[in-house]
Amino acid sequence: MIDHVQANEYLDIYGPLLTQRQQDILSLYYGDDLSYTEISEELGISRAGVMDAVHRASAQLEKYEQVIGYVQKKHKIIQLCQEKKYNEITNVF
Repeated sequence: MIDHVQANEYLDIYGPLLTQRQQDILSLYYGDDLSYTEISEELGISRAGVMDAVHRASAQLEKYEQVIGYVQKKHKIIQLCQEKKYNEITNVF
């Protein structure tokens, strides 16, 4: 499973591709750092349901990044800018 920093970045980029319910659960889990139990109590669903939703939606975010690669490209562009290798940016695409 992805770490919290990655998850928040993926959620910012690919979140709209998830259902609203998935977005809400991931936002509570990764953004607000709530536990499965806390989320289940807040949303009125089972702890197992929350755990399943987090794992499935996180896997979807990872799949989106594997296919699209936006975050990886963004990080590469930032790295090239920091290294002042501006002419290499077009090679990222």
